[in-house]
Amino acid sequence: MRLAWWLTAAALLVLAHPARADEEEPTKLSYRVVVDGVEQEPASIGGTRMMIQLSALTIQGQRLDLTDPKSIKTFLGSSELKAPYSLGTFGATRGALAIVIVVQATLDYQEVLPVIVETLDATLLGALDEKTQVAVLPYGEAIGTGKLTPLKTARGKLKGVSQDGHAGDPALLETVERALVMLKKAKTEPEGRSLRKMILVIGDGRDRAGDRERVTRLGDRAKKDGVRIHSFAYSPTDQRRPLLLLGELSKRSLGTFRWLQRGQADSWTPKFAQLHEEIANQYVLTYFLGPDDDPAGKKVKVVTVGRTEATSNEVKVPDALCNREPCAGYCASDRCIVPQPPEGRGILGWILLVGGIALGAILVLGAIGYVMTHRSQRIPLPPGMLPPGVVPGAFPPGFVHGGAPGAFPPPSPAPMAKQGPPVPAPAVVPHLMFVDGPRAGQRVPLRHGFTIGKAPTCDLVIEDGYTSTHHAQIVMDAIGNCKVFDQGSTNGTFINGVRVTEAALVHGSAIKFGSTSLQFLAQ
Repeated sequence: MRLAWWLTAAALLVLAHPARADEEEPTKLSYRVVVDGVEQEPASIGGTRMMIQLSALTIQGQRLDLTDPKSIKTFLGSSELKAPYSLGTFGATRGALAIVIVVQATLDYQEVLPVIVETLDATLLGALDEKTQVAVLPYGEAIGTGKLTPLKTARGKLKGVSQDGHAGDPALLETVERALVMLKKAKTEPEGRSLRKMILVIGDGRDRAGDRERVTRLGDRAKKDGVRIHSFAYSPTDQRRPLLLLGELSKRSLGTFRWLQRGQADSWTPKFAQLHEEIANQYVLTYFLGPDDDPAGKKVKVVTVGRTEATSNEVKVPDALCNREPCAGYCASDRCIVPQPPEGRGILGWILLVGGIALGAILVLGAIGYVMTHRSQRIPLPPGMLPPGVVPGAFPPGFVHGGAPGAFPPPSPAPMAKQGPPVPAPAVVPHLMFVDGPRAGQRVPLRHGFTIGKAPTCDLVIEDGYTSTHHAQIVMDAIGNCKVFDQGSTNGTFINGVRVTEAALVHGSAIKFGSTSLQFLAQ
């Protein structure tokens, strides 16, 4: 596969005829699969969670489709891993990213440099996560200074890059070496998180040292450090042979190589957009391993089958850690969570538990009794109506009827002879009779405080869609005289076709609550 990669890169550089933007890709694309990193951490469901960052790209950076589960086979050592996995993308994770931009700033790049700066900022940097660390290292006769900074700061520095007026061979390899040192010292926030590292080299491939062995060493060193070098090769003078140096750096570091034949924005924009696609949508395979599985120390590789058959590099699986630290529980958002085992209650604990339950039951029963007792109290009567069993004239002097609820007077201390003869209870209990509907002819005996409405607690429950929750109430004196009071219902209470708020009932009165018709019967 490496031979095919190299031959394709060479073919791109020796093409005799100029190509349009849509002709820059060769007819047959070479591709490869690269494991960029492996992490393992304790999982909350037991066992561990192993995450593999996987790049599946053509040599020109196009992303391969691996969404079919049958297209991926993962091996631990020589054995295929059969554990379940989920397929995600780098952009949907909390993964950190650090990029060093190495851009040529010689006199040759005078015209194209503003185009590069504008399209790189708008198409790539402007689309990256704000947590991305970026450094800008322009190079020419001298090497520019810089460090990894927040994205916003780096974008400001990029806009200030300009050509240095030097026309000789630039210090390309020295700048790449400085970028590798910078990424090796890179840290994350919080410290210890995994960090995806890459170098973007934008230039024509010329280097003043001309040391081919140094090219090899730098490419291999980048691969060992997990740094991918992505080259954007452009020669304003169409000198193609030096571009092979960039191809070698990309090949040995397992990066990508993009060749641009023109300096216009419509040539650079799709290339930078393609790199952003590769960054954001890099595959992340998450395997869930059982407590008895221990892949630490083994080498993992991924093999793709089907339309794209390739074998990745091998990467050693690290120990299961949480934020680079051992964890006796499970890892959640870079924090080690250790579940606390349940503690025994002991004899005193059980005594307190049983006593608490008993005390709670007593309080509940007491509350129920209190509520039932107060609900059984009689409601106050409107002025002029007497509670059942109370004889007219039996109230003490100065008592005003209609006071606070339940404010009936105590028995009169006056001699019984002065109270007058008691009035007997009515011989016939008044009723309400349904006039129509499925309950036609049904009779309901009345009592003092009789309630009508659709609430389940009413004495007469009517659910006809027009009756209010607490629609009306009927009160009765000691000799059976009844009076109806509307309780502020929506559709009103009607006596003999007239809407009333309160009215005395006589034998034969037609009553209507909502849409339900009844008749009052006192005989």
